[in-house]
Formats: sequence, C-alpha cells, structure tokens
Amino acid sequence: MPGMGLGQWMRRVPFSLGVSGVILVLGLVTGSLWSPLSAQGWLVDVAYGPPAILDHRWWTFLTGPFFALAPWQYPVVLGFFLLLSGLCEWHLGSRVTAWCVVVGQLAGTVLGGLLVLGLAELDWDWAQRLAEDLDLGFSAGGMCAAMVVSAAFRRPWRARVRFALLGYTLVSLTFLGFLYDVEHLVAVLVGLTAGPWVVGRKPASPRELVRDLLRPALTRRDLRLAAAGFFWLSAVLTFLGQIVDREGPFGTIGGDPQSWWWVTLFIGADLLVANGLVRGRRSWWRLAVAVTFASWVATASTAGFIAADAADNSGLLWLSLVLDTVGLVVLTWGRHAFRNPGRRGLRKAGPGSIGALPTDAHRGRARQMLTAHGSANRLSWMMTWPQNRWWFGRSDGAIAYRVSSGVAIGLCDPISVSVGSAAVADEYVAAALDAGMIPCLFTCSREVAEWADQRGWVAVQVAEEAIVDLPTLEFRGKRWQDVRSAFNQAEKQGITVGFYRLAEAPRSIRVQIAAICDEWVHDKRLPEMGFTLGGLEEAMDPEVWIAVAIDADMTVHGVTSWMPIHAASGEVEGWTLDLMRRLSGGFRYSMELIIASACLHFRDQGHRIVSLSGAPLARADELADRGMVDDALGHLGGLLEPLYGFRSLHAFKAKFQPRYEPLYLVVADEAVLPRVGIAIARSYLADASLGQMLFLTRTA
Repeated sequence: MPGMGLGQWMRRVPFSLGVSGVILVLGLVTGSLWSPLSAQGWLVDVAYGPPAILDHRWWTFLTGPFFALAPWQYPVVLGFFLLLSGLCEWHLGSRVTAWCVVVGQLAGTVLGGLLVLGLAELDWDWAQRLAEDLDLGFSAGGMCAAMVVSAAFRRPWRARVRFALLGYTLVSLTFLGFLYDVEHLVAVLVGLTAGPWVVGRKPASPRELVRDLLRPALTRRDLRLAAAGFFWLSAVLTFLGQIVDREGPFGTIGGDPQSWWWVTLFIGADLLVANGLVRGRRSWWRLAVAVTFASWVATASTAGFIAADAADNSGLLWLSLVLDTVGLVVLTWGRHAFRNPGRRGLRKAGPGSIGALPTDAHRGRARQMLTAHGSANRLSWMMTWPQNRWWFGRSDGAIAYRVSSGVAIGLCDPISVSVGSAAVADEYVAAALDAGMIPCLFTCSREVAEWADQRGWVAVQVAEEAIVDLPTLEFRGKRWQDVRSAFNQAEKQGITVGFYRLAEAPRSIRVQIAAICDEWVHDKRLPEMGFTLGGLEEAMDPEVWIAVAIDADMTVHGVTSWMPIHAASGEVEGWTLDLMRRLSGGFRYSMELIIASACLHFRDQGHRIVSLSGAPLARADELADRGMVDDALGHLGGLLEPLYGFRSLHAFKAKFQPRYEPLYLVVADEAVLPRVGIAIARSYLADASLGQMLFLTRTA
C-alpha cells in the first residue's frame, strides 16, 4: 500500500523527536511531569527570563528549554515543538533545523528578556511586572524554525504560515502580554529575516516590500478572508474576555464576566457575519460595514470621553479604534469581492452565474456546443447528463458542473468555441468565486492540469483513463489470450453481441437490462454511485449505443453503454465505455466478449479510438514514489476496494492492452482539498440512504 509509515516518518524528524524525548526523560527524572518545579524549590535555578539576566544565571537559557512550568503544560509544549520543529525538519533536514531552533531559542529568550528590561526602564507598569517573570520551554525555537521554513514554501502557503505565526503572536502579545509572547515575537522576526537566506531564496528588496504593501496581489478570496478575520478576532476576544483576567500592555482584558447567554449570542453573531463574508455575500458585506462603522463611532466617542479618566484601559479603546478603521478600509477597498447575491438572487441569475438553476435550454445549448466543437477530454459526453448544471461564459465557452457543500465542481474540460479552454477556465473560476463558492475541475485532462500549474494551482491525479487505439488493434499474441478465450467460449455457447439504442431496443431486452442493474445494486447493499458513473437513465440518450451479450434464448448475459467522442471538427472519432453490468451466474466472459466485440465493431466503422474510461482512485504505477496527497488517495482507494472494486476494474481493463492517460482534480491549493473531497463524495453518493451510508462507513 502506498504511503509513508510511522517508521519512515520518525526517520525524517530525528532531531525533533530526540529533543522531545529528552524533555520527557528530564520530566520523569525530576518529577516535574506531576509536580511543578516551583513546588520543588528549584525553579529559579533552571528558568530563564529577565531576573536570570540581572542575576547572571546564563546557564538557564540552556536548561530552561527542557522543562515546563506546570505538568499540564507538557503535552502543549511537546505538541507545539513537534509540530513547528518537525515542519522545518521535514523540509530542510535535521542539521539546518537544529541550528534554527537553537539560534531562534537563544535570540528569542535572551533578546526578549533584554527588551523587557529596557521597556521596564520607561516606567511601563506592564513591562515592570513582566521583568519579574520566569519562563520555560522550547517554543521560541520552534516558532523561529517554522518561520524559517516558510520561506521555502510556494505561494500561498508561505503567506499562510507567516500570517498564522505572526497573527497568533501579535494578538496574544497585544491582549494578554505574557513573557513568552515577547520571546515569540523576537523569534519569529529573526526567522522571518533569516528564512530567505537559509533556504537559498533571494530576499525581497525594500522597494519590493513597499510595492507589495501598497499594491498587494490579493485575490477575491483573500479579501473575503481578511474582512472575515476581523469578526473572527472579535469572537476570540469576546471569549477571552469571559475566561481570563489579564492586564496586558494596553490595558485589562476580562475581569468582568458577563452572562454566557449574551457572550454566546455575540460570538454567534460574529461568526455568522464572518461566514457570510467568506461566501462573498453582498447583504452580509453591507451588514458588516454598518456594524463596523457603528463600532467605530461608539469606540471613538468613548475613547475621547474617558481617555483622561481611565488611562489603564484607554489603550485598548484606541487599539479597538485602529482595528475598526482598518476593518472599514478592507471592507471598502475590497467591496468588489462581495458580489454574490445569495440563493434568492441566484434563482433569478442567468447561465453566466454559478449556482443558477439548470434548464432544458441550458442542456441543449451545452450539447450543441459539444457536438459542434468537441473537447480534448474523451469523457466529455458526461457533461450532457441531466443531473448537471451548465455555466456559459462571455467568451463563448461552457462548463458542466455540480454544486455540493459550497463547492462548484466543474466536470471534465471546458468547451471552447474560439478562445481556448484556458480563457474559459479562468472565467469559470472568477464566476465561482463571485458566487462565494470554491471552484474546482474534476476528471480533467493533462491540458487543464498544465493550465493549473501555470497559475500556481494544484493538480492531483484521481484516476487513469484506459485508451485503445483501434486502427492497429489485433487480438494476436499471448497478451490477448483472455479475449480470444471469450470469443471461443461464446461461439461454443451460442452467445453473440448486439448493438442497440436502448430506447429502441426490444422490450424484453430493456426489461432484462433493468433487472440486471437492480440486482447489482440490491445484492451489494451499497449506495449506487452516480456523478461520473452513468446508469440506465444516461444510457437512454439517443446518441448512446448499448452492446448486449445475448444467447439463443434472448437471455441477456451482460450489457455495456458507449458514449460518443466528438473531435474538434464535430465528427464522432470514437466511443467511451460507461455502464458495465453482468448477469449474476451468466456467461463468465461476457464483459471481455462485449468490450472486444465493440472495439472491432467501432474499428470497422472507421472510428479511431475507444476509451474504457477511468477507474477512480486506481492507477498502473501503484508502487511509484508520490506525494502525500497521492498517498492519501491511494490509501482511500485501498479502503474502498472491497466495496466498489475500483482497482479490480482497473486490472480488468488492462486485458485490452490500453495506453493510459491521467485524469486530474484541479484545485486552487491543498487547503481546500478536504472540503472539495467531501463535496465530490456527496456528489457520487447523492441518492444514498442513511442506512446505506452507515453500512458503507462500517464496512470501510
């Protein structure tokens, strides 16, 4: 089974695991795992901080990282360190990580302690209290290492890691102001500065930094997240004000607990507005502007009246005023990112809007475009299935898609009349973002994967299409033994293959095919998968052929359906296999017989290719060394194999000696993959009952 085992993972991060092991051993030896060092009387001998600097206890900066202040902090300290240091070690190796952790720890603790002592000389009450504190732990080193390795990440992950570390540090320092917050700030700034040099990437010049600050390259989703971030922060601060009583650098937070009913109401309101902003909803943007402006007016009035009388808390008031001002600027500047009219507006939207309700006219238009201009994707006839929705761009292109869990799942490649599939894909992505949805393209070709790579998106192989080239097809040699056996056995048993349009087939054949399909579903006790896997409804299309294995008594032993493949000229150049069903207890080689006969039939008609479609989560190079996402998909394929047999299906198609072309899932970045995966799973199992889902989960 593909994937990295626990042993391999441990060999990748020996430094992080070694340091964690030392911390645990010392905790056991000294008893600090169950009894605080302060209770044992020798905290001052190992803890670092401003008092250690004043008393010249320099050794504490080497001993302090291996302890925690209280027993309950050990899981937090170890988890924090393993996450941050392990992230750096995974990408940069043990030697570089060791240097980053040690240097970052010393810089954060020593320089942080000196900074606190310097601020204490300014008669700042908060700094004077902090100058008496001691600290333990390796968190500053881990923060520095994580900031260093962020320089090696591609966009947008580089910005995300840095924003997460800096955001956590600044919020905690501003509103809580512990000694370790100062140490963390120094450590992350050291890592931010040294990171590009350590990873060998040219750091940005001051001119570039100023340019990026004045003209940041923010997408609509970035603007939505930034606007929502102010309401998330408000929810966090409301919660902190209820559970803590802490005098930070700008005043006291908490100390006056409110009713949890009111706190829950305010937090819920903040989260509700943030959710509407993330989705780009126009109505929620208007509400957010109104609420933020009202808060700005109230805070400005309050700060002006009580600044002289309540100096201890006026700092927090002015800070709130600054945050409200920045929030208003972000909301106003990024107003173009909030154009999603919501569900009621989408009901009135046209075919150029993602989420618009589908009509028969939309389906007919998409079908006409596909038959006239073709597609680079041999599975594109799926775009005409009635369960889809259809989006039409201004650039005379189209994409079939499904909406699930806030994700717009584009199906196959874009259809383009004149401008090219890349322009159509760009416009589709913009339309999906305008609608507040996450855009993706599913079961698309290498051409779309290359488009994604050029834009910094992620293309994950989710299947492998098996293709048979018909002009050179001959069933000769040892490799075709199974196929020849199917023909020989069929001749002995009087079984032949007939081709029909399902709607025009004899009634007895249609009844038997329906019974075979029903039996397949009920015997497995599993939900029948849809989405890219067609059934009888899709086979009723008058452009689709079915191939049926029947005996002399007109008993149907197996059936397959074949969808047309349209070339750019509009001509049918081949056929794609879709539905495959076999009679239980029927002719053993029915599928081999039908597919081989269909290949010969289509070859004799002058067609060029046959596509045997793709088996989801299966591929020929199972032993290849692939990335973490591919490994996760391979593991999922292994779990589902006993239930749906995707890999067995892939192995069966190998009997026809096909060549393989990868099929991809294309997303903006890895962060949205879990949500996109859930959306795709729901699309495949849209008709599953609760009992079937429970059975599927329990069996898997």
